[in-house]
Amino acid sequence: MNNVILYHNILDDKLFNKIGYSSQPLNVSYRDGQHEIVELSAEKMEGQEKTYQLTDPKVNWDPDIHDLLIQKRIEIANPQFLFGKNALVAEDGIIGIAFGWYSRDSSLREVFKSGEITCSEDRPYTTEINIQIPSGKLRGKVTFEIFLYLIDNERNRYSIPGTVLGILEDFDVIFDGDSSSFPIVEVNEPSKPLWWVNCDFTDPLYDQFEQNNASIVLNRGHRLARKLKIEKGLGSSPLLLEILASGLQLIVEKAQLSGDWDQIVNGQSEPGSIGQAIYYFINTFGWDISSPERLARSIREDFDTRFK
Repeated sequence: MNNVILYHNILDDKLFNKIGYSSQPLNVSYRDGQHEIVELSAEKMEGQEKTYQLTDPKVNWDPDIHDLLIQKRIEIANPQFLFGKNALVAEDGIIGIAFGWYSRDSSLREVFKSGEITCSEDRPYTTEINIQIPSGKLRGKVTFEIFLYLIDNERNRYSIPGTVLGILEDFDVIFDGDSSSFPIVEVNEPSKPLWWVNCDFTDPLYDQFEQNNASIVLNRGHRLARKLKIEKGLGSSPLLLEILASGLQLIVEKAQLSGDWDQIVNGQSEPGSIGQAIYYFINTFGWDISSPERLARSIREDFDTRFK
């Protein structure tokens, strides 16, 4: 039997409620080109309160290409309760706040120091987390944490600086092969149509929602390509919206012809698969799959609402 001896207190539910922790919604963005900052929409997955998927209004974000910018403002209303005889550290101690992430899929972990708290804080403590994660690091499901850690606790010689004292907040974000982005590929082939759809998947329950299995192809070499206005984003291009709506409808309809449709609509697809993406679209955006014409209309009603 393993015995664990702790020489410091930890943040339990009673103390957590006492200090009054709160935070603003997660703000996630990326830099498209040299200057333009594009904000991503972080939406909670159906039935998973602490798991987010990201949507790019410009349909351009790729975690393997773009750095990710994260901002989040947090507040501790009563920081003084963290200090004292029965609190986390002694009155002369110092507590740090950090923001960290780890990904089992990429086997990477990173921690960013955000601030320090001392007993002299007699008013709400606020800080804004601002970090930039380089492209290529984030893959699959990534867990983010905001936590307290020990910097100094002079009266307790057993305390080790860097010890995690408690988690203030944690959440997951899905990055690869998910329903956070549309599978779009650009080509330059003047002799071919303005756009078309590739549906090369055979098993939507397992095949990943990525360009090798399903993609909407935009042909920049076509004489009408300038009318797509790709650089200005979906809200500025009714033609691009219509192409995406039509393309996604074709992908859904092919999946409906597979023998896995019942499992797809019941949420039994593998993470990151085409089936999971379709389930997300249906349940998050209200796509009506009862008939082809209702599917076509509901997708466009959804787009009209989200991409004004």
